[in-house]
Amino acid sequence: MLKRRVRFWAAIMLIAVIALSGCAPRAGQGSIEADADQLVIDLPALVLDFGADGMAAIKNAALADLVGTLGVPMDLAVPAEMVFMMEASNIQHIQVSNTPEGLLLLVNGRSIPNISYDGDSLNALPGALSSFGMVIPMADLLFALVDRIGIGVIARFPVAPGADEIPLYVAGDSDAAMAAKAAQEEFLAAVGTPPRINLPIFYEADGSFSIGDMSIDEMNAMTGGALGGLALTIGQIGMAGALGISELGISTNVDGITISIDGDALPTLDWSDGKASNLIELVTSIPLLDMAMPGMGSMMPTILQILPLVQATEFDLTLHF
Repeated sequence: MLKRRVRFWAAIMLIAVIALSGCAPRAGQGSIEADADQLVIDLPALVLDFGADGMAAIKNAALADLVGTLGVPMDLAVPAEMVFMMEASNIQHIQVSNTPEGLLLLVNGRSIPNISYDGDSLNALPGALSSFGMVIPMADLLFALVDRIGIGVIARFPVAPGADEIPLYVAGDSDAAMAAKAAQEEFLAAVGTPPRINLPIFYEADGSFSIGDMSIDEMNAMTGGALGGLALTIGQIGMAGALGISELGISTNVDGITISIDGDALPTLDWSDGKASNLIELVTSIPLLDMAMPGMGSMMPTILQILPLVQATEFDLTLHF
């Protein structure tokens, strides 16, 4: 245990040294609130500049050489093809930043769906990961300190010829985000109360199920058997039992998507305030999208139109084993 703690603090100090050698203001920096006698680590973002060959550097110093002087051998690179795609798509930088409220993700200075959390969801996370066989050393300590440790990384890529340089943080909403928020507000004003869909599914040991107080036969009669795909095998039911899970839920609302296990909510995928629209607008601008997924680009405007309505709907799906 002592060795793990030493490694943890050594890693924190290494991040601090590297960050201060090549840093930039970090999204959410300065938002940590703590008493004078509490540990606080609030650092600028570490900036990694990726060249055309995919190698990372900090202020024109090779990252491997920099950390090598600290006695920690490490090479950091991405495929050159990825750098080419980023430049062709005018994705100039990607930022990941930890804050007391969540893990922020920004592309070209704008927020895309990120992970938000509070004390309860962080406390539930180690147990959930352990249930699925994922053991993180010192998880309890790490999650207990997450609201007092602020660190981040900015990956920068070459700017395409003729393109304007984009700031690391863009204040205000994008056009797509403003349009999405306006559409959502208009929809909620029209319907009065947000639409609600609640699907409690109760499974038997043989994999058969009922939805609420309606049996599968009654549901099949209403839907023509369209819900038959919800049936699980005996092996799948047994797996839930082996993991010790009796209830698995997924819910969505204007804030985002939340998964819960046995009533304990985990961190939320936050798509509020136009973050999802920013992501769709970003994906639409990638020139290679239609090559990789033919027809997907033409679907994006439709998705942008219906997304605010989907986000405004309160949806709850709970599987009971």
